[in-house]
Amino acid sequence: MKKFILIILGIIAVVGIVGASWYYINFQKYAPDVYVTDTPSGQITTDTVNETVSTTTPTYSMVDVATHKDATSCYSIISDSVYDLTMWVNLHPGGKDKILSICGIDGTERFMKKHKGGEKFMDILTRYKIGELSQ
Repeated sequence: MKKFILIILGIIAVVGIVGASWYYINFQKYAPDVYVTDTPSGQITTDTVNETVSTTTPTYSMVDVATHKDATSCYSIISDSVYDLTMWVNLHPGGKDKILSICGIDGTERFMKKHKGGEKFMDILTRYKIGELSQ
């Protein structure tokens, strides 16, 4: 009986390691360092004469963000920055309902209450930044 229990525990451990590895690999695949999206305002322009690149930060109004309020398109405002969290909905370790609850709104209070501005969480969030909230 002890051998059976040890074998079962060994199988569970292997499955856990494989599952964690799969999650990590897919997290790296679907949470890119740079997130590119269409923007309602702001363009990246190149000055070919001087070979310099000038950029403007896209801005979004509350109305713009409010139209992206579900799993197919999820924008949220955190500390006056706008994030497209659509790809993060199904990757969030705490469950997709946590992300869906801040789609289309200012999620600053909920995000900070849960993550307290921790560096790890801010680094992940930064990957999804698409612009700033217009004043």
